[in-house]
Amino acid sequence: MSFLAVPPEVQQLIIDELRRSEDLKARAELDESFIIYHDLINWSCLHSYFRNLLAPHIFKTVKLVNDEKSGASLDAVVRSPHCVHVETLHFIGSASDKVKKRPWAFHLEKYNVEKSDSEQSDGEHSDGEQSASSVHDGIFPRSVDGLLSNSQRFLNLKSLSIRVDHYGLDTDDWGNIRNEENAVFEAEADSPWRALMSLGYAALSRNKTPHVKHLDIRQLARKEVSTFRRAAFHVFLGHLEQFTLSIHGEILGMAGSNLDGYYSNAQCEYSEIIGTLDQCFFDHLAHVTILSIKAPEEGPLGQLGPAETRYSPLALRAGHMPLLKILNLEYAFASRELIGFLVYHQDTLEEVTLRNCYASVEDPCRGTLWSKLFKSLWSARPTKLRRFELVRDKPDPPFESEGFSLDEEETVQTLLQDPGNMIFPYANIDQKSGRLVFDGKSTWRAFLEQKDQKYWCRLKKWVDRNAMKVIEE
Repeated sequence: MSFLAVPPEVQQLIIDELRRSEDLKARAELDESFIIYHDLINWSCLHSYFRNLLAPHIFKTVKLVNDEKSGASLDAVVRSPHCVHVETLHFIGSASDKVKKRPWAFHLEKYNVEKSDSEQSDGEHSDGEQSASSVHDGIFPRSVDGLLSNSQRFLNLKSLSIRVDHYGLDTDDWGNIRNEENAVFEAEADSPWRALMSLGYAALSRNKTPHVKHLDIRQLARKEVSTFRRAAFHVFLGHLEQFTLSIHGEILGMAGSNLDGYYSNAQCEYSEIIGTLDQCFFDHLAHVTILSIKAPEEGPLGQLGPAETRYSPLALRAGHMPLLKILNLEYAFASRELIGFLVYHQDTLEEVTLRNCYASVEDPCRGTLWSKLFKSLWSARPTKLRRFELVRDKPDPPFESEGFSLDEEETVQTLLQDPGNMIFPYANIDQKSGRLVFDGKSTWRAFLEQKDQKYWCRLKKWVDRNAMKVIEE
């Protein structure tokens, strides 16, 4: 029997299974940023019927890199009937070869660009941005710039992600913490990969009629980007309905140096950049309803770091994102910032997920107990909150009996028999390395006292009540 004679519902089952296998493979390889459905592509080559059948799946997500070939290929998609199927665009930038082979060429060309721009008539470029004609072809080709700055060419584009590989983030430039405006411009002129970050976000800013509703910034580096301070970029952010941010974490160290094992929270640049997230992003997300922030395990947010100066704030304040419905946080501490933010959104929040998050007893100025967070949110009586989840990717730690009396040990063991009793994790930031350190003593002391459990149950009861109301309606 010809494959063309296979019933449509069976064909759809085959498509779903092929997509599922590729999805599982991507998860196993820890790379879900872009999935190529090789089997579907091969299948589509068999017949024009299958090309048309599979096009919505193959072209639903497309990838763009900063080279002329990729730009030309995606431009061809835009000009084809398949353009209507594109819903997500992934831009992945890399300047590694240019850094290694021709740094001097970029210095020279940058100088020529600045000279030619200065000779143009006043008012031709707004907000200090370069025109597409001045884009450095070796770093950011004109075809790539044209696609990112005219995203409306993708008629049904909903989501755009951007990631620039972090070449140059090594111990050699660890001490360079000058993030003043002039220093940032100088660094972007000297470093191609930093210029690439600036040019990429500047291209997004030039969309005259932004229709992208979801911006996903992946692996944000501990480097200032000049475009993040520009009004045009802030206008672009103002059109978004969903904002996703993941932050690059690292452990610095060289054998025999004094940088051995320095985590992100011990790095001045990291805490400085994290401290500007509100000015660069959060202050301008007026229409966002879904917010996701994924900090790295090497640099969780909201807790005092080494030397009492390395504080990486959550940077969320009451007043940010007044329409917010869904909040997803990963590797953050329960803090006064977070409590104020949650309580402010008591009439809009519907779902909250805290993944690998901790409370702390060692930072009374900023940190807080789990019970304080649960009690504050429960007391606010959030009207729409129907889901509140704490998720841990690691198993609950075993009980540590040191510091507990025999009676207390027995009580803990009794409490552990009840599956309804949760273990709420506490942690601290190591004052030398900046490493996240699990605080077993505080965790089990809080479990013994059951105060966190008490207010967790009250909050969950309220949340479940809201969920039932939604079902009944």
